[in-house]
Amino acid sequence: MKQLEANNFASLHEILCQFRTRKKNWIFRGHSDVSWKLLPKAGRQPYCLIEDKPVFESWKRRAIEHVRILPNSDWEWLAIAQHHGLVTRLLDWTKNPLNAAYFAVRENHDTDAVIYAARFKWTVATEKTHPMEYSGVATYWPSGIVPRIPRQAGLFTIHGKPTVPLEESLEHVEELVRIVIPKKSRDELLRELSYYGINAGTLFPDLDGLSAFLNWTIESQEYWNLKSDEADSAF
Repeated sequence: MKQLEANNFASLHEILCQFRTRKKNWIFRGHSDVSWKLLPKAGRQPYCLIEDKPVFESWKRRAIEHVRILPNSDWEWLAIAQHHGLVTRLLDWTKNPLNAAYFAVRENHDTDAVIYAARFKWTVATEKTHPMEYSGVATYWPSGIVPRIPRQAGLFTIHGKPTVPLEESLEHVEELVRIVIPKKSRDELLRELSYYGINAGTLFPDLDGLSAFLNWTIESQEYWNLKSDEADSAF
């Protein structure tokens, strides 16, 4: 697996340009800690100690009272479950590498962060298989069943064996690249991403996202040096 390093926005942009000029079916994922494996939540402790299928079925029976539009398939149900934090065998990715960069550096971790860039061999044919019966690893392109998916240019990978890290099952990928962001560069990159419109307010199109963005501007003192009228427009 190829590894690169981005120390600032300029070097990250230079690295990302190579994914534009080559085959364009690259997808991206950000990790706040470089040591984290590419594992869906169903493959992590303690969730890997039980089967995820009965958990999903139980969730679905209860969730129906909370949805306004019924999903068309169990694939859509699973996408909604993943969106709302349930343990699933889906892993979040995005087509936008700057979105992945934001998720890599948004939390205050005292570690290097990492962006993964990947090209997968297969896209799952959802009309031919059930998500709990798929045995390999493939991309799954959901509908915009929840607003955050299109806003984040989001998609998923489905992992038939969720306890096996993607790094140990490379037969499912065409290419996998790690872009390491040194911990000393995290804060500045987060500020630069916000300047270019990549922040909690744009990626989470709801009141939670707006509140998180405004809280961050205060915590980071992003606009404290502006005049009062300038600060009002910045917020």
